[in-house]
Amino acid sequence: MTDIAVPPAAPVIVVGSVNMDLLFTGLAQIPQPGQTVSAESFRIVPGGKGANQAAAAARIGANVQFVASVGTDDLGDQAIAALAADGVGLDNVTRVEEPTGVAAVVIDERGENAIIVNPGANAEMRPADAAAIAARFTGTAAVVLACLEVPLDAVTAWARIARDNAWTFILNPAPVPAEPLPRELLELVTIITPNETELAALRDGTAEALLAEGVGAVIVTRGGDGSELFEAGEARHHEPAFPARPVDTTGAGDSFNGALAAALAEGQPLREALVFASATGALSTRAVGARDGLPTRAEVDGMLVG
Repeated sequence: MTDIAVPPAAPVIVVGSVNMDLLFTGLAQIPQPGQTVSAESFRIVPGGKGANQAAAAARIGANVQFVASVGTDDLGDQAIAALAADGVGLDNVTRVEEPTGVAAVVIDERGENAIIVNPGANAEMRPADAAAIAARFTGTAAVVLACLEVPLDAVTAWARIARDNAWTFILNPAPVPAEPLPRELLELVTIITPNETELAALRDGTAEALLAEGVGAVIVTRGGDGSELFEAGEARHHEPAFPARPVDTTGAGDSFNGALAAALAEGQPLREALVFASATGALSTRAVGARDGLPTRAEVDGMLVG
């Protein structure tokens, strides 16, 4: 059983990306190479895996402290305002001269999506800044949640800090880099949360290989087929998906990860946190955009008892 001991009310430190999403919806299909497809609508909405995860955790009541790099442009102002509205702590967000990250998101009539990202300011996150930020939380318990839309060396720096402080470190390995993740990083990961596609691109494509590399636990998300939890010495655990009629699956994984971190920060055992995250992820698919469907705590609790 994975050793996760986090007192209630621990902060959730989200280390990740901030984008503004150029959102095209209502496509008959995701375009193929050389194909032009019409969209029914277009709008600009806040996004970025890290920001989405931070917003998801904050909406369900977590004390979220966000670590990110954002441009000083108008898109950066919009991104910051959206996070503040969701109650995300922004004291550790750095404004830089690079443009704010952007993503082009296309969503078909079935709710499936394809995404193109330009990192912009996200690439400016520096590992050297991690220690000074983390020092503000020294002596407390914490859950750190990181994605791979920011530099890998910065993520690894936070993983080391989490180990040194006995914090839980969750890695959402998205997007999976072209080169294999370093063993040093994997040995520092408490929980890794790939989806099926991401798992296939990691090591030999199995959860067992990740456990052998030193990861504490592997949660594989499988959309409508639920999720699976793998822990060394334990039988594989399947968690069924909650009923959902997805309008847009863009932010489901981010919502799942944010909720998982929030639940662990409350002291929920891992399997209970997995159920909580599954309910949150299902609810998040009910609206277009990565954040419009993010549920409140009351909505998640309602699904869990309903």
